[in-house]
Amino acid sequence: MEISRRTFLRRTGLLAVTAAGARIGLDVFTPLGQSALAASLADAGTLPVGTPIVVLIDLQGGNDAVNMLIDPSDPWYYDVSHGHGAIAVPHNSILPLAGAAYGLNPNMPWLASQWATNHNVAFVLGPGENVVHEFSHFAAMHYRQVADFTGSVSTGWLGRYNDLVAAGSPFAAVSLNGVHPALVGAKTPVLTVPDVASFDFTVGWQWSSGWLAAWKAMGAGGSVTGTTGQAAARNIADTFTAQSSVLAASNNAWNSSFGSDPLGHQLAQAAMLIEAGIPSQTYVATLSGFDTHGNETSTQSPLLSQIDTALKNFFGVVGAGPRKNDVFVHLTSEFGRQQTANASSGCDHGQAGIDVIVGGGVKGGIYGTAPKTAPAARLDDALVPTVDFRCVYATVLNRLARNKTTSATVLLKAFEDLGFFAGAATGASHAAWSGVA
Repeated sequence: MEISRRTFLRRTGLLAVTAAGARIGLDVFTPLGQSALAASLADAGTLPVGTPIVVLIDLQGGNDAVNMLIDPSDPWYYDVSHGHGAIAVPHNSILPLAGAAYGLNPNMPWLASQWATNHNVAFVLGPGENVVHEFSHFAAMHYRQVADFTGSVSTGWLGRYNDLVAAGSPFAAVSLNGVHPALVGAKTPVLTVPDVASFDFTVGWQWSSGWLAAWKAMGAGGSVTGTTGQAAARNIADTFTAQSSVLAASNNAWNSSFGSDPLGHQLAQAAMLIEAGIPSQTYVATLSGFDTHGNETSTQSPLLSQIDTALKNFFGVVGAGPRKNDVFVHLTSEFGRQQTANASSGCDHGQAGIDVIVGGGVKGGIYGTAPKTAPAARLDDALVPTVDFRCVYATVLNRLARNKTTSATVLLKAFEDLGFFAGAATGASHAAWSGVA
């Protein structure tokens, strides 16, 4: 087959190469932007120590907040007719949190130990949205991902952040399980890394010496001329730079020590990339299975145990390295579940949930305002959110950007900083819900 250089360069952005266990999409790589951080990353090649890093874990399906962080004194929690009843966690199984009225699900002992010893776990009560009262997974997830309710915004909230601080960087946004919409930006690609060890190009022998070599040569510049051609050449160069940098971060010992469960594997990849200094502030992992309409006890419990073990292994690695104070994890879900258990020993779609932030720089505590649980205060049996989830995002963004102006640009208006990072404004008592989009 004959193809001109110009045609090849034009089509390069649509090409995907299948690797051993990974898929490297070349349409995601564009030239590095010129922001201060992007320029720094381009020069250094690694993220400077001291730069905050978030690993967002999206608990997909609607995590039951009430059975995760538990108020055993709530009269409606154990109530059979209007509460969790038989699926409530037995009182004598709840892990106590010193100094708090709440206890933790018994499947999360590591998280409870962090609360007690490192004081770096923040629980945000009642996050959600009071704008459209959406009970659909897909709509609720979309609102969470774009952090907007107007219908006119298609980019993700973390993608918009990266557009500001590292536009075009092939490393800025790392998704560990497919392309996560929260990372999608207008100027910044999403680097998807399902498995660091297999993040390599594999082509047939008939292509390896000719086609692949020629492709690499185009990335080096060669005789490519013109703005479009030079941009495409940089595209290719960024692709190979990203591929080789990711592959070089591989650590087989960590892959095995983190276990084979989905979240453990994803966090192992994040740990490798973070410790290698890959210049990204934003990682996203996902864990599904939280749509517990039935048999919730046997479904949610192993998921929470998987989270706890994965966090223990992740911080066991990161906490022993130079970025101990930089890296934090943000656990979130599209909504919580209803207060009353259904006939299938589960709970249906809810509203108010819980966010958990743990790790470097986190000022441990209970933040936000607990939703009212009395039946008359509920919305179709769902607990009404008390904290706009965008306040949680704003607090995270303020930490990442190390200022309080970037978040207002990213989220399209200013939101309250909840104060769950050391040195941040106090935010233990959340302001009244504004009720506006």
